[in-house]
Amino acid sequence: MGGGDIKFIAGVGALLGWKKVLLVIFLGSLLGSIVGVTLMALDKKDRKSQIPFGPYLAAGTLAAIFYGDELIRLYLDLISGNVRFF
Repeated sequence: MGGGDIKFIAGVGALLGWKKVLLVIFLGSLLGSIVGVTLMALDKKDRKSQIPFGPYLAAGTLAAIFYGDELIRLYLDLISGNVRFF
């Protein structure tokens, strides 16, 4: 995570608020991890390789803008035991 990623997160936090910026960081990390593990499994990258984090933060930001409230509600329902998928 570089300085540009931190500035990006600060801007997203100013736009969306603290609850959704935590969601953005989680989703960006999750997406980046999935892509990174997939690339390592396909022998395209190794453990020392760097991949840019910004595109995954941007994808997490889009998900938080369009589905943020629903994702937060789903998470809270899952940890409380009230699972309502539909």
